[in-house]
Amino acid sequence: SVSTSPRASSQPESWDVRYDPEAHPFGTAPNAFVAAEASRISPNSDVVALGAGEGRTLLWLARTHGHRGTAVDFSGSALATAARWAREYEVPLDTVQADVRTWHPERRWDAALVTFLQLLPEERAVLYRLLRRIVRPGGWIVGEWFRPAHLHGPYDRLGPSRADRMVPPAEVRAAFAQEQQARCTAADVDLHEGPRLKGHAAVVRGVVQKA
Repeated sequence: SVSTSPRASSQPESWDVRYDPEAHPFGTAPNAFVAAEASRISPNSDVVALGAGEGRTLLWLARTHGHRGTAVDFSGSALATAARWAREYEVPLDTVQADVRTWHPERRWDAALVTFLQLLPEERAVLYRLLRRIVRPGGWIVGEWFRPAHLHGPYDRLGPSRADRMVPPAEVRAAFAQEQQARCTAADVDLHEGPRLKGHAAVVRGVVQKA
C-alpha cells in the first residue's frame, strides 16, 4: 500500500477544478526540458507520461517526432482535454485515468516522462520503482522536479510550499544509480509553463537510460 497525503492538492477532485477546459494552468507548449532532450528518444517510439495533465508534452512529441503517447493522470478533466487535443491534431494518444502511486501497468514503453509531479518521499520511492519497471532496456526516463533549495534564496513563489514535496538531487542519483546511463543536475531556471508554473525556480533534472 502507499501512504498518501490527505491534503486537497493530492486528490483528483482538486485537480479537476484546476484543469478547467479553458484554463490550461500549465499552458499548451511542451515541457521545455523534455523538449530539449527529445532527440534522445528514437522516432516513432511509445512514450508514457506520468502525471501527464492535459498531455501537452506528449502531443508535441507526437506531432514533431511521431511518437505514440500514453497519458496517465488521476484528473478526468485533464485527460478529457488531452483526448480532445489529440483528435484535433489527429495524433495517437491513449489516456489512462489512474493514480501513479497505485498504478500497475502490464506493459513497457520506450520512454517515460515525469515533470513537476509533487509526491511525498515514500511516494517518490514507489514512483522511481515504477519508472524503472515500465521502461524497456535501452529506453529513456526524463524527469524534472523542484528541489528543496527553491524554498530558500532568490526564487519566485511557485510550486510546493513544503520541502517534503521537493526532490533532492542525491535522491534521484541514488534511485537510478544502477542504470546504463544516468545524469542528474541541479539547475536554476526561468520557467514559462503556463500561469501556474512561471518564474525563477530551483529544479533538479534527470536523464536516465534503462539498463
